Formats: sequence, structure tokens, C-alpha cells
Amino acid sequence: MPHPFCLPVSGHLSTIAGRLVTCLDAIDNTRLWDDFAPNLASPGNLVLHLVGNLSQYVLKTLGGCDYYRDRSKEFADKPSLDREALKSLLFQTVDACRAVVERLDEEELCWSYIVQGQERTGYEILVLAIEHFGYHTGQFAWFTKYLFGGEIDFFKGLNLDIQ
Repeated sequence: MPHPFCLPVSGHLSTIAGRLVTCLDAIDNTRLWDDFAPNLASPGNLVLHLVGNLSQYVLKTLGGCDYYRDRSKEFADKPSLDREALKSLLFQTVDACRAVVERLDEEELCWSYIVQGQERTGYEILVLAIEHFGYHTGQFAWFTKYLFGGEIDFFKGLNLDIQ
């Protein structure tokens, strides 16, 4: 049975991935690799960046998987993957991360690890990974609405008023 902290983390990874896919689906395939400003990564590059970050933090650091990250390539490369390939890469990474997260125990969550040159506990690594994933997905939603006129509503059909 997954650790009580890890179960919602695993579920939230799926939720965030679903939100990111909602944004990807609102962007024309021909625009996935367009850079819109010097400091604004293309939608495709942002997906590569998120895959790289999750792979480094969760798969390599917590899961012990062999992974080499070249962070600068996540922003510079333009592999021209189409939407379906990007979604597949994202879901494969998230599914692998969920498998790692769901097998972590209290001892592993309390251990200290080195990631990006800093010492972090397993708990901290998961919080940082989720925060980073959610932060960039929020950016993605904003620029999908602003640049592409995408109709993004993650809570469509739900009553979000105070009850």
C-alpha cells in the first residue's frame, strides 16, 4: 500500500499531466515548436523541460534510474515531435514517476539525496517536483489562452463556489 503522503502526490502528477494535455490539445501542431519571445519556451520545449525535471528529480534521484539530463537542450532542441508524441512522452514519464512514488516508504522519504547540487529529503524532492510541474503547467495554460485563444477550463461543469 502506498505511503499516505505518496498516494496524493501520485494522483496529483496525473491531474497536472491531464491539465497539460488539455493545453497541448488547444495548440495547432504547426505551432508546438514556435518560440514566442526570447525568454518564453515553445510549448514543445516546455514539455521536454518538464519531462527532464521529473526524470531527474523522481526517476533518477528517488527511483535510481539511469538518466542523464542536459537541461539546456530541453530549451534549445527542436525535435519536431507532434502533439501525440509529446503526450506519449509526458504520460510515459508521469506513469514511471507514479510507479516510483507509490513504492516509496517512510525511510526513503526521510533520506537525504543530492539533486541539482542541493541536499534534499525525499519529501522535499516530491514537493519540489510537484510544485515545478504545476507552476509550469499554469504558465502553459496562461500562454495557451493568451497566444492561441485556447478555451482552457480545468474545472468545467464543477460548482466551485463556497458551499
